[in-house]
Amino acid sequence: MTRAWTPAQRTILWTFVLMALLAVRLPSLVEPAGGDQGLYEYVGQRINAGDVTYRDAWDQKPPAIHVIYALLWRVWPGDAIAAAADLIAAGIVAGLLVLLGRRTFGTGVGAGAACVFLIFGNPAIQRLSGVRVRGQCETFIALAVTAALVIAAHPARQRWRFALAGVWLGAAFWLKYNAGVYVIPLAFVAAGTGRSADRRSNIAWIGAGFLAVAAIVVGYFAAHGALEALRLATIDYNLQYSRETYQGFSGALSYLTFPVERAAADALWFFGGAGCLLLLITSWRDRNTWLTLSWIAAACASIAVNGARDLPQYFVQAHPALALTAAAGFAPILRSDTPRLLRLAMALLILAGLWRVGSEPRVLRLGGLPGVVENMRFDLDYARGRMDRATYLARFQQQSDAKFVPRSADELETYVRRATRESDTILVFGFAGGVYAHTGRASASRFFWSRPVEVEFGVPRPGYGSPGLLADLERNRPAIVALQKHWGKGAEDPISFFMNHADLSSWLRRDYVLDEDTPEFAVWRRTP
Repeated sequence: MTRAWTPAQRTILWTFVLMALLAVRLPSLVEPAGGDQGLYEYVGQRINAGDVTYRDAWDQKPPAIHVIYALLWRVWPGDAIAAAADLIAAGIVAGLLVLLGRRTFGTGVGAGAACVFLIFGNPAIQRLSGVRVRGQCETFIALAVTAALVIAAHPARQRWRFALAGVWLGAAFWLKYNAGVYVIPLAFVAAGTGRSADRRSNIAWIGAGFLAVAAIVVGYFAAHGALEALRLATIDYNLQYSRETYQGFSGALSYLTFPVERAAADALWFFGGAGCLLLLITSWRDRNTWLTLSWIAAACASIAVNGARDLPQYFVQAHPALALTAAAGFAPILRSDTPRLLRLAMALLILAGLWRVGSEPRVLRLGGLPGVVENMRFDLDYARGRMDRATYLARFQQQSDAKFVPRSADELETYVRRATRESDTILVFGFAGGVYAHTGRASASRFFWSRPVEVEFGVPRPGYGSPGLLADLERNRPAIVALQKHWGKGAEDPISFFMNHADLSSWLRRDYVLDEDTPEFAVWRRTP
């Protein structure tokens, strides 16, 4: 007769498994940061230099992501911070899922949810090894919301815990405003037990924590005279950006079918969706079932508000909820008292998911996990010195994503270091914000990337659009101007916009000469 495992032994085993799953992500530390992350790196660097986001360095994301990258850059000033931050956040979320699962469905479900999250939520499953996904706003939204739910679900329902949960919700909100919808599952937890007056008090304390964070953020920008700049960049611009993707009410309604489409290509969405159905069949009276369903519903609403561009990072915020639902939904397969027919149905669902779900056209797709092995092997080959940097970066520079050009940007960085001084300003008109951060050169304009200028956002307000860019350039006179040649489908290429704009082109030709012309960048140098 075999001896049952003690709780301490189970804890050691699960800890070992989770640490091993995190170790699989270590080779990603050598990967380049994605295009968005390059923008965050530069804004974070400018914050460290004393500048104010939006007023001095313009980006449309709310300020929390820039503060995170400012802190990361202080600790580790290099491109690896995106992958490192993603790895650390994944480890924290996994630990939080263990706690949340224990407080809802049981210890085994919590550990299982953490494993599902780390296995099928690995960014390396994505195209280009997930460089566009790592360290994004949604990575930290997932962490903040999971932390808020863990704190609120604590058995000791004390006021300060709900206030702290509200602080975490506030942090998620200032990463992206659409994350405010996560108040729904949080309020569900707060209203779970006790008298009516207690439920109202719990929700009020969540609101107090949320408002405390808002007061700090708004107070900071008010003190620096940047409230209007904050509103224009993070509200007005994003509303315009989101409206571009929806063609009327019917278009918005049709996009809400995205969970089904994601389930066909993403194993975490498949198993999470199947877990929802299984919970409704086996535990529909359990309050925890409705908590997880409300969490997933809030995640879907948050994703839809972003717009219909189907960017892979949008879906990352749902990963913890899907992992918990998958683990809870399939948990009865391990119990002997579960009807045999139901256990067989669960087993068939698991086999179907492993067989057909995934974007790679394989006979056995295994949820995309073979791609993780390939990506990890490629990263390890580079880390071991088996290929040069240019060859490595070329893998991430593909025509299907024309504006993300890490190899060409790396070559441009070499040129910038050689041709300019650290005190010089430069302009990289395109989508290569990492060039500024990696070379330590400041942008000659707060519009350090091209899209807000190309759409003439904010015009005719002074300081915005192409007139605002031109005014900055005339005042700061950059040492070089690098014009990116490709953007991709649906937008004018940066170089075409700049050279076809009479005032910008005239300014450039007056005092600059073409010094280097590569397949991705035309670099103009200021004449003496």
